[in-house]
Amino acid sequence: MTTWLVFGSLIALLALLARGKTQAFKLFGGLVFIYYLTGLISLESLLGNFVNPALITLIALLLVSFVLERTSWINVISKLLFVKSEKHSYLRMGALVGLSSAFLNNTAVVATLLSSVKNNSYHTASKLLIPLSYIAILGGTLTLVGTSTNLIINGFVVQAGLPELGLFDFLYVGLPLLLIGILVIAFVSSRFLPEIEVKQAIAEQYFIESKIVLDSKMIGKTIQQAGLRELGSLFLVQIYRNGNLISPVGPEQVIEVQDRLLFTGDIKEAPELLQQAGLALAGGSSNIQQPNLVEVILAHTSSLIGSTIKEAGFRNKFDAAVVAIKRGGDQLNKRLADIELQPGDTLVLATGSDFYKRENLKQNFYFYSQIKSFASLSNLQSLLVGGGFITVLSLAALSIIPLLKGLMILLAGLFAFKLITFAEVKRRFPYELMIVIGSALGIASVMMSTGVSEMIAGWVMSLFSAWGVMGSLIGVFLLTLLLTEIITNNASAAIGFPIALATAEILSVSPWPFIMVVAYAASASFMTPYGYQTNLMVYGPGNYKFKHYIQAGLPLTILYSLIVLALVPMFFPF
Repeated sequence: MTTWLVFGSLIALLALLARGKTQAFKLFGGLVFIYYLTGLISLESLLGNFVNPALITLIALLLVSFVLERTSWINVISKLLFVKSEKHSYLRMGALVGLSSAFLNNTAVVATLLSSVKNNSYHTASKLLIPLSYIAILGGTLTLVGTSTNLIINGFVVQAGLPELGLFDFLYVGLPLLLIGILVIAFVSSRFLPEIEVKQAIAEQYFIESKIVLDSKMIGKTIQQAGLRELGSLFLVQIYRNGNLISPVGPEQVIEVQDRLLFTGDIKEAPELLQQAGLALAGGSSNIQQPNLVEVILAHTSSLIGSTIKEAGFRNKFDAAVVAIKRGGDQLNKRLADIELQPGDTLVLATGSDFYKRENLKQNFYFYSQIKSFASLSNLQSLLVGGGFITVLSLAALSIIPLLKGLMILLAGLFAFKLITFAEVKRRFPYELMIVIGSALGIASVMMSTGVSEMIAGWVMSLFSAWGVMGSLIGVFLLTLLLTEIITNNASAAIGFPIALATAEILSVSPWPFIMVVAYAASASFMTPYGYQTNLMVYGPGNYKFKHYIQAGLPLTILYSLIVLALVPMFFPF
């Protein structure tokens, strides 16, 4: 009975994760707490998971990455990425972004490069942004520290009493994946990506609301007389009046007091153009200055999802106001305040002085525009920080100093020289990720102790029994691959690992090939914008639709899967 109850709770967890309405850390934390209350896991085991060495290593690595994000390497890389040849640009991205993602957090790599890719002078952003995300994912598979997924898997390995993974244990399969993946992206996947001109994309996507200033001379005039039919790079599409939308807006429509005018166009030019016309961006006030505009992407874990902009309470939560929004190529036929927020929405916020001091920014937004409050490091500082990080990785690779100890020493130096502050750590500390991973370790132990993982492993083996041990390996890989597209990479690793371990035990073979296919499958999110957060980060800026991920990601997923299933048993034999 206990086995089936735990299995039912896991199905409920997967359903809620796939629905996307509740943040993952609440679901994982809530489930492991229920297991504790019902006696399925002891308090000592539950708390011990949160001090797992692999989890502490991940946290230390993320803290170091806060400083690495501000080094000058990003400017150097952005200048080297693009040439006139589209294929050559893909190859350059593959080399530079792929190698960067092997040692830095791949989400941070995409966040810092996104603006440069979007504004390059050679190619349309829609041809480059999905490849940027894919290459960062592939680069993350090269090393233990390239992606949080690999570090999570290492946490499960340590918990299971196995020897922890080395820094370059993933390289044997990861390097062929990166090299062949780059070629697939350049010569196959790129053919399925749309070519949307930047001006066209901006005009179609940005949804900007303005209001009539109190002393406006345009009150009582027609749209034609006020010169608002087409205002430079802004185009008037709707008027919101007394709870009703007027659309389309005819040239003889008379402007009234308290009208809200809804434009599409270039947000960068909007404040000046609207001011010249006697209008103002909606949301501006005395304590929120319009020029302080920050462009963010709504995270799929945000608590704002499902709320309207008005209900979300941006002023109280973030000292900010939403002045514009875009959502792929969708036409938004509502007043700005009444738009219901969805994952991947690109918002433009007019920010106040306290915006960057708020502790909830990281949990709700992916930043892809530069965060101006964080000054970039000088060339000398960048050299020292980069050199220190490379030294730590080298010493760990040579087994001279453990990775965690080296990261701790590096962090101490960064604090000593004030390159990172406790205030910044407090504001950006990845509490949610820590709860997800610590809870996932507890859930995995319950799955194994109650026989759930063994039961699921038996089902997988029965489906693929005709192909023997290799068939079971394929089954574990495909199950994890499916989960990562539905419930994100970290969650799929948490569910897939105990099943992999149980399968190996039933077959009386080495667990390593099963563990490694789970690690690679959990990172193989190429066919949806929601499985991996870098995919979601490029969704809005690239003006993509869901189908573009399927079209571009399917050939890459097929080849990725074949390479993993061919090479893993070769380097990690049964």
